[in-house]
Amino acid sequence: MKLSFKIGSAWGIPIELHLTFILLILAVLGYAVYFNDIYSFTLIVFLFVFVLFHELAHSVVARRYGIKVRKIVLYPIGGVSEIEEIPENPSIEWRMAISGPLTSVILGAALIAIYYLVPIPLFHPSSLVLSSGNLFSDLGYLNLLLGAFNLIPAFPMDGGRVFRALLAERMKFSDATKYAAYIGRIFGIIMVVVGLLFNFVLILIGVFIYIGASEEAEQTIVSTTLASVRVKDVMQSEIGAVRPDQTISEALEIMFKSRYHDALVEKEGIFQGIVKWNEIIKIAKDQRSSLRVEQMPIKNISTYPDEAVFEAYKNMIKEKIDLLPVVDKQNPTKVVGVLTSETVAGAYEKARNK
Repeated sequence: MKLSFKIGSAWGIPIELHLTFILLILAVLGYAVYFNDIYSFTLIVFLFVFVLFHELAHSVVARRYGIKVRKIVLYPIGGVSEIEEIPENPSIEWRMAISGPLTSVILGAALIAIYYLVPIPLFHPSSLVLSSGNLFSDLGYLNLLLGAFNLIPAFPMDGGRVFRALLAERMKFSDATKYAAYIGRIFGIIMVVVGLLFNFVLILIGVFIYIGASEEAEQTIVSTTLASVRVKDVMQSEIGAVRPDQTISEALEIMFKSRYHDALVEKEGIFQGIVKWNEIIKIAKDQRSSLRVEQMPIKNISTYPDEAVFEAYKNMIKEKIDLLPVVDKQNPTKVVGVLTSETVAGAYEKARNK
C-alpha cells in the first residue's frame, strides 16, 4: 500500500505527503470548521510550508556536494529528506545538517521583523497552538523554535548530526555515530518522561527520536563494517543462467530452481544481461510459453568480485533488482558468480553480530 503521495517537486526533488500527515490536516480542518477556528488551521498549514523550506535547505546543500536526494516526505512530526547516502566527510555532513535550522532561524527573524515593521490585523489566538493571533509573529517564533529544537545535539536531529560530524573529525565515523546515538536515546527517554507529566505529543516525539537514533546508528555501524567485505567473500558461485531463445515459462523454472527473482541471461557462455522481475510479471500467463527471453528488455548490469558489498547493494537498490551478476574484471562477458539480496542479508547479520 502506498503511504505517501507526490504533490509536486522543487529543483527536481519530489515532494510527498505521508498518509498520516494528510489525516492530520483533515483532522485540524474538521476541528477548525467545527469550532470556527480557521486561524489554527492556517497557522499549522503555513508552519508545514516552512518545515518544507527547512528540508529543502538540507536537500539543496546535499545536491551541492553531489549527493542525490530521492525525495522529501512530510510527516505529522516534521519532514524528512531521503538522501542516497550519508556523507562520511564531516565537513559535508555538518554543512548539510546546519542548513535546515539556519534557514528556519533566518525565516523566523525575517517574519518577526515584518511583524514589527508592518501593521497587520490580529486574528483570534489559536486554541490548538500557543499564539498571539498575529500570523507573522506566531510563524516567526514557531520557526525560531523549530530551528532551536533541531539544534539540540541529539541524534537523529540536525544538532545530533552536527555533533557527530564534529566528533568524526577526532575519531572513527562509527565511534562518533555511537556517541551521538547514545545521547539521542537519552534525550528521547527524557522527552517521554516529560511527556508523561505534561504533554502526550512529547511522548510521540521522544519515541521517534529514540527509534531514529537506534536504527540509524545500527545502519551506519553495519554499513561501515560491510565496507570492508568484498563481493567475492559472499557471492554464490553456482549460476543459474537462461538462454535468450528460451521461453519465459522455461526461464521462470530456472529462476525458481536457482531461487532468483531476476533472470540472468547468457548466450553460449557469454553474459548478455538480466531481465528484471517487474518486467517478467507484466507478461500474461498465456503468453509466457510463446514469448522468448530475447524479446524482453535485457539490461546489462554487473559488478566485480573485488567490489565492496555495500556499494554493490546500493546499486541493486537503485536498479530495483534482487540479483546482481558478478563478472570477471579482465573478461566482463564471463560470469563468475551472483550476488543476491539473501547473500547480502547474511553478510549484514554477520556484521551486526560482530
